[in-house]
Order: sequence, then structure tokens, then C-alpha cells
Amino acid sequence: MLNDVLIWPPVVKAMFGISPDAPATMRDFYEGLHPEDRERTVAAYAAACDPVLRALYDVEYRTVGKEDGVTRWVAAKGRGVFDGTGRCLRVLGAALDITVRKAAEAELRRLNETLEARVLEEIAAREAAQAQLAHAQRMEALGQLAGGIAHGINNVLQAVGGGAALIERRSADPDNVRRIARMVIEAAERGSAVTRRLLAFSRRGDLRAEPLDPASLLADLREILTHTLGAGIGVRVEAPAGLPAMMADKGQLETVLVNLAANARDAMDGQGTIILAAAVDRVTEASPPGAVRALLPGAYLRLSVADTGTGMTPEVLARATEPFFTTKPSGKGTGLGLAMARGFAEQSGGGLRLESVPGQGTTVTLWLPLAEAPAAAAAVPPAAAAPGRARRVLLVDDDATVREITAEGLEAAGYAVLATGDGAAALGLLDQGEAVDLLVSDLSMPGMDGLAVIQAAQRRRPGLPAILLTGYATNAAELALGGAMSGAFTLLRKPVTAAALAERAGAMLEGVGGG
Repeated sequence: MLNDVLIWPPVVKAMFGISPDAPATMRDFYEGLHPEDRERTVAAYAAACDPVLRALYDVEYRTVGKEDGVTRWVAAKGRGVFDGTGRCLRVLGAALDITVRKAAEAELRRLNETLEARVLEEIAAREAAQAQLAHAQRMEALGQLAGGIAHGINNVLQAVGGGAALIERRSADPDNVRRIARMVIEAAERGSAVTRRLLAFSRRGDLRAEPLDPASLLADLREILTHTLGAGIGVRVEAPAGLPAMMADKGQLETVLVNLAANARDAMDGQGTIILAAAVDRVTEASPPGAVRALLPGAYLRLSVADTGTGMTPEVLARATEPFFTTKPSGKGTGLGLAMARGFAEQSGGGLRLESVPGQGTTVTLWLPLAEAPAAAAAVPPAAAAPGRARRVLLVDDDATVREITAEGLEAAGYAVLATGDGAAALGLLDQGEAVDLLVSDLSMPGMDGLAVIQAAQRRRPGLPAILLTGYATNAAELALGGAMSGAFTLLRKPVTAAALAERAGAMLEGVGGG
């Protein structure tokens, strides 16, 4: 700058939209700055000319062409030149047209923002699809179980109905009555196992992990699979006695194992043997090649499902756990079974490994964390009746047959029973001053449910011990479980034997100093 005249080469003039032969002045500089960048650019220039600051002129700004109106980006650097008195004579520096670079940066930012939005949308869509497909997989497992469940329940009904009819006809033959009654009880226990499996599979959403006995779980599953997979499939359980409990979501684990068993059946074309095995496995830093690397060192419960089917080629084995990958004919599989099994195992704190040899079968192994050993609980004997008076139990159940049988079971154990069919009647007895030592109520009843009955009863009789009976899991049952853990009452799952109910009643009465 000299006498307000800028000494710019043509390339710099072009950045301000000025012809090469046209003069350039400070006014052209100021007026050529983009309005949004003018203030900070002028401030930077002033700082460079300040005799005290003598700052480096280093700024990026936009210009608006004087003659063509085109917006450009400029990167400028320079320093002020001062005379002996400190007066700024000029600013010497260089300017570079960075319009192309800025456009590229802007496009990159736009692409990144667009990409991020698309990724988030894709993740949300994938998660929604996975949730829907996971539900579909669960329904597929339920469908596979339906035949076996119907078969099992019909067998139970046949045994119970036939046994009851025989007892009625042979009431004068005590030995035969006892023998047939034992068969009816065993049939009812089998029916209970079937309903427990069905309840576990029908749960929705994420379930909490709980300690599970691996031997019992596999034995129960074998009973279902034996009727579900077809007559040509044998199911064998290999689980040594004394295995520690594992921590897992029961419903999801059963779904995984049923799906793996169904895959094994398909791989054997309906003829062969499936082996369900369980063992303790210790993983160390020096685990052999092929071990599941996702596992942290420590002890695990190892579950495996092995078949004697066709096996998989190395190429298929490498992709078998990929979501949606399947070798089944169209419509015969979702390709999610093994992917879900792997995801379940890893989310549970364990892992999954596939081993397969063409012509020799496939083994799917899951590692699940062990449960902490529970503290030993002292056995509490049933409470004996107080001298001179049987302990009085107020029983509430809307099912007349269940109410009558439960009452007889408690009376046989030495309790006096007041039985009612609804909560209002039970509370009415309390309001009338009936002496009651224990309240036993069903959970699911029309009008007032069992949880409300217990709460209302304990408001009338603070400290009244109570037992809540439930045949299925609902939100109310979860609330009931919270109440049971707080000591307000205890929870028993139906079906419950008379002996078990009497024992729990004795424990509750013992806890309040009775008996």
C-alpha cells in the first residue's frame, strides 16, 4: 500500500474481481470483503498496522468481485512495514485463492453430515428389523413347540381324567387308589413342566438373567424336544451331577436351544441323534487355538448341541453365524438362528463356537457365566398347630375346584381354613373380626386381584403373613415378587403341591413367632 494505492499483481486483483489493468485502492479492498467477514478481516489488518501490536496478518476471508460479483475465498498472510517513527508504511504479504479448497471442504462436511444421518437411519432401521425378526424367530420356535406341547398336555389330560375316573370307580380299593393317585400326580408334574416351558417362551422383551440349573434345564428341554422333533430323532442329555448354576435369561436360552435342536433335526433329515451336553470349562490366557477369544479368563458353564447330520463345508461354516445367511430352501428359514445364538451368548457375558465336518455332523457350543454360589438356607419345618387351636388360614381363590382342593390340602396338614371366592368376601370376614393367622390368595381374580387383597388385608391387620399364588408371569407378578422380597408376603408359582404350600405356610407363621 502506498498513498492508498494497492500494489497487487493481476492474480490478487482477480481474487477481488478487478481487471488486471485496473488500479486497486484500499477502498476496493474494504468494499470487496464479504459482509460477514469484513469486521474480523479489517480488525486483523488494523492489528498488523498497529505500531504496538505489529501482529501477523493471517486471515481467511471471502470476497465479492467488484466487476463480476463472484464470491471467492482468499487466504492472506503478511506483516506491516514500519518507519523509524513507528508509522506503518505498508503491509507486505501474499494472498492465495482457496475457493476450490473451501468448496471441497464444504462438500465433505455436507457428505459427512448426510452420511452420519444415513448411518443413524440405517442403524435404527436395522435394529427395528432385527427386533421384528427376533420376534418372528421366537414365534417360529413356539410353532415348533406347539405340536409337542399339545401332545404333552393331551397326555396329561388323559392320565388325569382317566385316573380320576378309576379312583371314583375303585374307591373301596385303597391300594389301587394310592397307585392311581401317584400316576395322576406324576402326570400333573409333567403338565407343570410343559406350562413352564410355554410361559418362558411367551415372554416378550429383555428378561433378567437368573441362576439356572443346567442339568434340570436340559432334562426339561429333552422332554419337550422328544415330542417336537419327530419320531426319528433321539435326544440324549449328557450332564454330570453336581454342576454349578449358570447365569442366563431362561426364556432366551431355551429359545436358542430349541432353534439349535431344530437346525440339527433338519441337518439329519429327520433321522439321527441330538446330544445336549453341559460341563464346566475354565478359560485361561493360554487357551488353545480355536477357543472363543471374546471370553475373559475364568470359569464358565459350557452347553453344547451336537448332531450326526451332514455337517458344513468350511465355506458355509465361515458364514454360518452371519445374520440372514441360510442354506435352507426359500421359506424354510430366516438365517437368524445362529446369529441370534451368538448374540445371546455374547450379550450374556459368554461366547459361541461352531465346529462342523462334512459327513460327521455339527456341534454348537455356548459358554455362559457361572452364578455365584448362594448362601445355604436353613430348612424351616412346617409350623405345628398351637396348643388348643389349629392355625387359621384365610384362603381366597375364584376357581371353586382349586379352592376346594387347596383347602383340603391345608386341612390335612392341620390348618383350619376359611375359604372365599373373592377379595371382597375375604376382607368382609376380616372386618367382622374373624381370627386369621395367615392369608393365602390367588393373584389373578376378577375385580380385586390377589395383590390388592393382601395389601388391603395387611392395612386391616398389620403384620398379617400372606402367601400369593400365581399361575403365570404378569406385571402384577413382578410387583408381587418385589413385595415378597421386601417381606410383606411370599410368592408361590402354581401348580404347587399341598405339602409345599403347607411347608411355606409353616415357615411364614414361624417367622412371626407362631407355632
